[in-house]
Amino acid sequence: MTKSDFEALQEWCTAILGPFQIQSDHSKAHGAHESSTLCLQTAAGTSYLKIHQTPAAWHQEVHAYEQWAGAFGALAPRLIAVHAEPPLALILGELPGQVLEKNQLSPSQERAIWRTAGAALVALHDLGAGECFGPCLRDGACAGEEVSDAVEYLSTTLSGEIDRALRARLIDREEQATLHAAYGLIPAFAGERPTPCHRDYCAPNSLVNAQGALCGVINFEFSYWDVRVADFSRDPDWAWYRRPELVTAFFEGYGRPFNPAGERQLLVSRADYALSAILWGHTYAYYGFEQEGRDALLHLRSLLR
Repeated sequence: MTKSDFEALQEWCTAILGPFQIQSDHSKAHGAHESSTLCLQTAAGTSYLKIHQTPAAWHQEVHAYEQWAGAFGALAPRLIAVHAEPPLALILGELPGQVLEKNQLSPSQERAIWRTAGAALVALHDLGAGECFGPCLRDGACAGEEVSDAVEYLSTTLSGEIDRALRARLIDREEQATLHAAYGLIPAFAGERPTPCHRDYCAPNSLVNAQGALCGVINFEFSYWDVRVADFSRDPDWAWYRRPELVTAFFEGYGRPFNPAGERQLLVSRADYALSAILWGHTYAYYGFEQEGRDALLHLRSLLR
């Protein structure tokens, strides 16, 4: 972003918020992040300026805040203003609390947080089905090719990722076999409709208050129409096999038991996310995340084969 672009955003923020000071920079350090976030201090309190480098993430996040975030009630930040011309940006209100992964909590507090997180997600998933799977524009319309069949959507996605990994020689024969076993379970998604999904529903995007209770859900830039199990596998700590008691609490809160088809869907989603971690971690030199993806596939091997 050029200096003149940033100055234009500063003028816009002043027009919306009044005089302000940049208190801190909350932007992610890794090169894959498509936005930057600045904490602004005003006479009325604290707000956040989120600047997007790509239109796709801006469209997704603005749509999510305008149409979906209300499902979380007071747990979601308030959308204050949207800058719809380059540089694309939005202003968000502050939520109290600290990021979950930075807090030392008791096991009972952790379980309570995950139970609340599961219960909170139900309202998002119940907002109503969309017309097609994948990234969306600000108005909710599909940003690319319209695919309304879940089996086709997931088959195309997972096969494409497997091909990428094979071309880059990132997966070995055993990992490939595990992924192909997951691919074979995709028919379990037959009849699934496009669901509003956060798609990064995890500890780094959860806030807790001083009492150790969940008080916020943030960062909607990856949100779009997906299969609902996409919101059950994106945890960087891989809690679904490292901390199964937390996942049990999560699904207690979600309150909807899985039938055998749903269990197969979870296996597909977790294998897909493990492969995404390998691809993403290797591409952006987050090799620890790449290894976590490999460890997850190793755990899934006995469950899928």
